[in-house]
Amino acid sequence: MQPGGQDPGPSRFSEVPPGDPHRDVTGALHDVSNALTVLLGWVAEARASSASGEHVERALAVVERRARVARDLARRAIGAHIPIDEHEEAIDSVITDVVEALSVEAQRARVALRVRAHCPGVRVPLAADLSQVLTNVVMNALAWAPRGTSVTLAVEHHPAGTAIVVDDEGPGVASGQASRIFDGASTRKGGAGIGLKHARAVARAAGGDLELVSRTPASKADSVPASKTDGSTGARFRVRWPRAELPPAPVSTPRASILAGTRVLVVEDDLDVATLLESALGARGAQVVVARNAAELAARAREEHDAALVDLSPIASDVRGAVEALRRGSPDAVLVFISGSANGLPDALEGHAVRWVRKPFEVGEVVAAIVDGAPKSEPPSSR
Repeated sequence: MQPGGQDPGPSRFSEVPPGDPHRDVTGALHDVSNALTVLLGWVAEARASSASGEHVERALAVVERRARVARDLARRAIGAHIPIDEHEEAIDSVITDVVEALSVEAQRARVALRVRAHCPGVRVPLAADLSQVLTNVVMNALAWAPRGTSVTLAVEHHPAGTAIVVDDEGPGVASGQASRIFDGASTRKGGAGIGLKHARAVARAAGGDLELVSRTPASKADSVPASKTDGSTGARFRVRWPRAELPPAPVSTPRASILAGTRVLVVEDDLDVATLLESALGARGAQVVVARNAAELAARAREEHDAALVDLSPIASDVRGAVEALRRGSPDAVLVFISGSANGLPDALEGHAVRWVRKPFEVGEVVAAIVDGAPKSEPPSSR
């Protein structure tokens, strides 16, 4: 039962059949150990004397997410009815979350975590399971990667799904070991041989797979690092995962006209985000102007706008003053704040009618905030 006592109803993912890896106590304990390793690393980060308030909040957010993961893994493995987390998520967001969570372990190992290729717009089902699998694979790579090297993640697009490739610059997998690496065999000191075996089982249960890929240098991207002299190219693992089905396109309101005639001010100092919003909102009929900093905002705020999309960074020094300036120029504008802050909106916005879209966002969320916040036209009089 979900909170509130409501039954979520039948689902192809929510019931765990016998033999499912989610009931594998040994595998679950291994993944709980991974989650606790991440959690303890971030606790140490939060306790560091040099940690800023923002860094402490970031650490606590990671700790909370990983603690929930560990709790659910353990409870499900011992037989409690914990529905499998089915939610869909952008594949890039899953990768970003894993890289952030493991960044402390990477620093400790003196290994750089890099994301080489993205796949914007692609969403995956069972995102929590994908995160669990990737965490296993990346932690395995960190354990083998020599100091001063990199572990790289890259997304590949396939007709039947999506794949994330994880490369390290370690000794690679000996040919005699390759056929046994998913059978529970481990040659690493302290390794139990459980992680990759369990990760493959979870991937296959989701309709994906985990495989060891031959590392024959075929391109500049795959070339042997200059620091390596033994001829090895490290290990490469590929996590295959199904893509989420695209929702049917709306038929009631054409995308190109949903914001037709709407004047939108975008206050954003990140060029990529500003360009995305300008392009996406323009494609939906909006007239978009961009302010990159407080000075540009002061000039643009005098103009009349129907909506303003505001990142907190450019106005951090005077949030209240920026909002008052926007209200003077456009008293009826829909104000939408776009922020990745774990603390929510600042106290300076208390009492103001504003909306909040959390980063990372999807364009649809921003459009919905503008449309839903716009004044509704009065129905024609019957007289």
